[in-house]
Amino acid sequence: MKCALPECFNIIKQSLTGRPGKYCSDACKQKDYRIRQKTVTKLSNRGVTKLPDIQFYCGLNEKYWNYHAVSPGTHVCIAPVTSIHVEEKKTGEKRRKLVKTQVLIDEKKIKHILVDSGAFSDGIELKDGQIVRNHRLSFDHALQRQIAHAYDFRYAHLVESLVSYDLLIDEVWQDGERSKQRWSVDAAEFAVEETIKAAQYLSRERRQIDRVFGHHVRLVLSAQGVEAEQYARCAAEIVKVMQSDDIFGLGGWCITGLIRHVMLPAAASILPGVFEVLGKAGVKRVHVFGVILPKLLGFLLYLCDLYGIRLSTDSAGPATEPARNGNWGYGSWTNPKYKKPFSLESCRVIDEDGNKAPTCAPGTHCAGLERIRHVALTHEYLANFRECEPSLVVSLKTPEFGQLPLMEVAV
Repeated sequence: MKCALPECFNIIKQSLTGRPGKYCSDACKQKDYRIRQKTVTKLSNRGVTKLPDIQFYCGLNEKYWNYHAVSPGTHVCIAPVTSIHVEEKKTGEKRRKLVKTQVLIDEKKIKHILVDSGAFSDGIELKDGQIVRNHRLSFDHALQRQIAHAYDFRYAHLVESLVSYDLLIDEVWQDGERSKQRWSVDAAEFAVEETIKAAQYLSRERRQIDRVFGHHVRLVLSAQGVEAEQYARCAAEIVKVMQSDDIFGLGGWCITGLIRHVMLPAAASILPGVFEVLGKAGVKRVHVFGVILPKLLGFLLYLCDLYGIRLSTDSAGPATEPARNGNWGYGSWTNPKYKKPFSLESCRVIDEDGNKAPTCAPGTHCAGLERIRHVALTHEYLANFRECEPSLVVSLKTPEFGQLPLMEVAV
């Protein structure tokens, strides 16, 4: 395997124990680290003055980030419900419970809101092709939930787009618990059918949606599928009900970061055919849900460029990873030496009215400010993706022997 430093073509050092390294020498490792740090500095000193290469919508599901007011940027994605674990008092067991997503919108900072459908949190359990447990809503109920949340938290006037209530094929529910797994091809036929119906329903409700919000709202019509023919067929049905400013939603790819060795070859096999359908239909915008993996984003940007399509994505990861897991950066600006920040006494200051009023000085290494800085850097990184990751805006290698067998679960 080649050294991870792009300009070096030597073979990496082989380890006799443990995982193999990424570099051929310590000198290459240090040089690559310095290059990544220069990228971070460049991002910090540069604003976005052009249409972004990839428009980032920060996932928002909190009122504060470790005592600090949230600062997700101008574009955010909000789901009306969030699933959490709660402990049963009698048994001590934990179960999932749906709660209304709590947000506090500062319209001086936030200008564009994409309202997700909440389908991610609504479980459906199949066994031998039959529904044994179903917590999904009707399409109308799901739409009313989106509308109600926007008015309950006073951001209806900022809603830019609504997402259709698709049925996710990378979430498997069993006994009320959700796990990240792909459905089988046969089971996914049911999900594709529901997903197409969801897009058709939302398309029929355009006038009502615009009337309720008092302004024009774009639709994000999401697609699903486990293999190439299935996904392309779903896409072909959805583009039939799309209008000129609608957004095509790429569902089912948020699992890529967890099993990239499976999903990246799957993307190479599935997505070119889907984009061929989109290109012929004249689709101008694609949104991929929950993806922040640079290699997949680079491939998507490559496909978008072929057909003159703009790309956007959403993720809550940039706002949570620094404080939750101590992770910093993506791709060329990942920092493996980053130290996890914590909340300080200066974060916990309360004013005379009992409101949160942190006194942390700019540059303080505290959880709240680090989350804010990481989100800002992610916005700029994705906006300048072609410059930051030129080697990633390329085609992915297609699997050699037909369709790649995905990690499927027969549900």
